[in-house]
Amino acid sequence: MKVAVWRTQNLWIVIIIAVAVLYPTVWPHEVGHSVAPYLYGCKKTFWQTDTSWFLLSSWGGKDIDDTCLQRRGHAAAAWTAFGGVAVNLLLLSVLLLVLWRSHQKVASSWWFVTLFFWALANYAEAFSYLVLNTAWLKSDMETLVESGINRWIIFLVGLVLAIAMGWVLRPLAQKAAAMLATPNSSERLWRFRFVLYVVLVGVVMTAARVGLT
Repeated sequence: MKVAVWRTQNLWIVIIIAVAVLYPTVWPHEVGHSVAPYLYGCKKTFWQTDTSWFLLSSWGGKDIDDTCLQRRGHAAAAWTAFGGVAVNLLLLSVLLLVLWRSHQKVASSWWFVTLFFWALANYAEAFSYLVLNTAWLKSDMETLVESGINRWIIFLVGLVLAIAMGWVLRPLAQKAAAMLATPNSSERLWRFRFVLYVVLVGVVMTAARVGLT
């Protein structure tokens, strides 16, 4: 009975972590959209965004002056559009470095699992743009293409990066799965859950952008 209770609590903790890490994934993404307008003099602050508690209707900020950006040219529009993805890729890279260093030594299970899910969320966010929303052209990627960058070059680069980052994530997923595994919830099942999490987050975010734009 105690084992069953612990297993249920364990699963709920993972679910809470998986949802909670979406917030420090989406808000920095929107900050990334604010940096270029701020540097170009088209936004008063770079940290104030319109990030919704529901996340799906979040923006870089209503005070971004689009007319000002248009006057600054295609580069301003391109950097504004790409800024969010750039921040997600930067966060993903930093998290992978920290996780790899933790992978080489004994680390706190929940600390490692939390950082791992945060990395997965940034992975899903970044590549839902670079791959899915480039193939199904919408949102920031549409702006990026309109600024003069070839759509299929973005798609191919994004796909290659997604595969490379996925390869780097594999051994980390194995360690996280080993930490979470129980007699009735195997490492293989946890690795499947990690993949399912990335797919669900990526597809939901992609679909939301299509619907909202």
